[in-house]
Amino acid sequence: MSSALRKDLRKDRANPGVRALPQVTVVQGDITHQPVDAIVNAANRAMRGGGGVDGAIHRAGGPAILRDCIARFPNGLRTGDAGWTTAGDLRAKWVIHAVGPDFRSGETDRALLDSCYRRSLQVADELGARTVAFPLIGAGVYGWPKQDAIDAALETIWGTDTLVEAVNLVAFDDATRAAMRFRQGRGTPRRILEAVGELHARGFEQVRIHPGMSASGLYWHVSIATADNFDESSRFPTFRNQSMVVDYTTGSGPDFLDATVDEATEVTAVADLIVAAWPWLSDPVSDPDYAAWYRRLIGLVAEYDSLPIAYAEYFDDSRGWEVGWGSGVLIEPPPRALRGDQWGKG
Repeated sequence: MSSALRKDLRKDRANPGVRALPQVTVVQGDITHQPVDAIVNAANRAMRGGGGVDGAIHRAGGPAILRDCIARFPNGLRTGDAGWTTAGDLRAKWVIHAVGPDFRSGETDRALLDSCYRRSLQVADELGARTVAFPLIGAGVYGWPKQDAIDAALETIWGTDTLVEAVNLVAFDDATRAAMRFRQGRGTPRRILEAVGELHARGFEQVRIHPGMSASGLYWHVSIATADNFDESSRFPTFRNQSMVVDYTTGSGPDFLDATVDEATEVTAVADLIVAAWPWLSDPVSDPDYAAWYRRLIGLVAEYDSLPIAYAEYFDDSRGWEVGWGSGVLIEPPPRALRGDQWGKG
């Protein structure tokens, strides 16, 4: 995705009182090769190099990093803290050293792990770094449970006030990358559903959804189209013109319309993505009954933190849609689409 689009998907930093969240990209590779201003090292308290990521950064950056560590941190750093040194021969400008908790030695307080990310971003702000690459701190030889380490990384990066604009979260293998992307995409469906509500607020009340579960039961899927494109004679999503439908499945993680959509993405920006995919969506159309029904649906989605289901294998849709697969929380089916001659122009 282009840097311009990445910027568009984040809050406007020039708007007083509005905080932007870093755009997080999950990558797999060697952290020492990341094209960023600063890379974060998973250091130990002594700050004298070590194994894993720590050793790789010292080897790639050369002896200048260790000399700077000795000069700047003669007594090392405490667990959860971070500090910076030169990057030596690395392409980055700085190395930010964060001392992660040793889970296997009894340092099991999640706050220490969160602090590594928070302090690293604070140091990055002090340096003026706008792009930062993190390893998955604590999940290597220190033995922090991987899923909790991923939660700590993403939740803390998204929850920290920072001027950092872009973060690369670097995975060391395929399985870790997949787990990171799955966690990153947890909030993507909600953002997409909320974006349809945003389009209604803009007057495009003809935009509808049809959500459901895949035949395997593993992935949630949603189709977004205008009312006149839905074939309502089928309980499964059927359209008169498939090329005018936007589809998303949770199997895609945070990827939506060639962009990354996650908890850091503004709802208005997701709505803009849909509009950009539909250049023919020019005239607002009034359908207040559907818009009111949709607001109630989104309220239930928020209340139960679950996704709506309109179809699935062996799903009885006669009683309406279900919010949460197998939850029993129901909402009546949406009002039928208005015919073209019934639409009110906004």
